Amino acid sequence: MIHQLFPNLALNIWMFLKLVTGFAIIIAYLNISGRSQVSQMNAIDLVGNFILGGLVGGVLYTTNISFHEYVIALLIGVGILLTLTRFCRKINIFRNVTIGRQIPIIKDGRFLMENIRDKNNKIDMLNIASQLNIQGIYSFDDVYFAQVEPSGAITAITDKKKLPALIIYYDGVIRANDLEDVGLSEEDLMEDMKRRNIEKLEDIFLAEIKDGQFRYVLMDGNVIPHTRHDGRDGAPTKAPHSPGAAAALANGLTSPQKGG
Repeated sequence: MIHQLFPNLALNIWMFLKLVTGFAIIIAYLNISGRSQVSQMNAIDLVGNFILGGLVGGVLYTTNISFHEYVIALLIGVGILLTLTRFCRKINIFRNVTIGRQIPIIKDGRFLMENIRDKNNKIDMLNIASQLNIQGIYSFDDVYFAQVEPSGAITAITDKKKLPALIIYYDGVIRANDLEDVGLSEEDLMEDMKRRNIEKLEDIFLAEIKDGQFRYVLMDGNVIPHTRHDGRDGAPTKAPHSPGAAAALANGLTSPQKGG
């Protein structure tokens, strides 16, 4: 009787089982990778999700692929995506190629034409103007500094006193390219750490250049140097040992760079 009412019952149960399994594996991957929302995803995540979704959808309506082969294929895909994500976090060159870097397009009110006209960057000034309008900036003449973020969003500054900080160390990786952008080196970072009595990089969660000097967020959550309520730091900083480093830090801006 049941077979007469549901002639494809076995097939439907099989499809349901494969769908639930695929759904569970993909959700587990998103949670492990920390990409539980679309706004957190980068290009690798989006492409990978299309591939995993296509794999699940393609297997649902076929019986030519066994269940264990289907699960193995999903696990291989998830493993590759997690490996690529790990590479992006730990290898700067790989991150620059796959995700990209911020691309400065305006500095000191001057258009950086070498970045804007670079075909690899694919800068669309009409789109940028539209994004500036959304931010309440209605003329390029009002922009002191602007850059295109890896996500495609625009960071625009009209007040030179509120320039964005530049992250030069994060998650155990020194961002050497960003240090070079402000005329500094890893040696400058290590020297400043010594002045701050920070013994090793493993003690640091994140380091940035803000207001012309290094700032550190330690693993225990403390910030060095600690900023007082009046906006000044609690301790002075000596000038970096490199000849051009002091001038670079005083500038506080990223220099013109190519987008990766």
